[in-house]
Amino acid sequence: MTFRPLLIAVALVGSAHACSIPVFRYALDRWTADAYRLEVSATDAKDERVAKFLRNFTDSTPLNLTPARVPEEGGSRLVFPHGEAMWSGALGDSLALLTDSPTRGEIVRRTLAGENGVWVLVESGQREADDAAAKTLEKRLRYLEQVAQIPAIDPTDPTSKLGPGPALRVGFSVLRVRAADAAEQPFLKMLAGPKGAPASPWLALVFGRGRVLGAWPAEGFGDEQIDEACLFLLGACSCEVKRMNPGWDLLLDADWDEKLRAIGYPVAAETTPKAVEPVVETMTIAPSAPAVLPPADAIWPNFTSPAVPAALAFLALGGGLAGWFLLRKS
Repeated sequence: MTFRPLLIAVALVGSAHACSIPVFRYALDRWTADAYRLEVSATDAKDERVAKFLRNFTDSTPLNLTPARVPEEGGSRLVFPHGEAMWSGALGDSLALLTDSPTRGEIVRRTLAGENGVWVLVESGQREADDAAAKTLEKRLRYLEQVAQIPAIDPTDPTSKLGPGPALRVGFSVLRVRAADAAEQPFLKMLAGPKGAPASPWLALVFGRGRVLGAWPAEGFGDEQIDEACLFLLGACSCEVKRMNPGWDLLLDADWDEKLRAIGYPVAAETTPKAVEPVVETMTIAPSAPAVLPPADAIWPNFTSPAVPAALAFLALGGGLAGWFLLRKS
């Protein structure tokens, strides 16, 4: 990703796109998750656990999955929505891990709680490098939560009508996962995408109904790259076609429509973001111990960042051009 100072300025002062719904919420409202394909071999179809799963699988099953029996003997395959094989092997012992995991459940919970995106830090096991990556990410997210804004929703624009879900706010969180966690191996392959995992430790940003914006090595991924990823999600949605946007989907066991309806529509007063105390929630998913949330401290914005001068320069330029135009008219 490349850093664009003007992108920050636009995100701070608003957007002129016709649709004023931010990307993260447009995706949650309207982008159905792409389906993975589960190719069940003739051998695995005889396993009672697999046979029961197939019998109970219907159109109302919340998994974004399409099971299909294949005549070949041996192992089965799980295939990414766009055709690349993600996993292969004996399905009986792996079915539960392929379809769900603690980290995926936590991502769903945070998204429904109103997070704009969940940053997943996949730890290398080298504590110094992992902690340094987490510190860089958390510090920048706290800053962005102080200065970034969500585009104002135009209540008269039918293309900007929000669906049911949490109230709009600026908020991101960090979720730390061990690369060696056996319960998360299928999830980590999905998170890395068809191209495979970057060098460890690495980062990925998940939003909407389990959409992964991208996966990047933590080394060299600093404030500028974090800004660009976050502000893309906060910006007004400029393209309604999902396939025209970057990313890929996770396999999640979540009935998004039902869960969003249960939350209900945000009240009118909540469609305009309120000033809230920023909190960056960080959690480590550990295979043998429950995750622990550290205390959240209020962090004042770092006004030495290039984002503020960029925004001020953008506003000054706009004001100067408006003044010149008025003088010419008079």
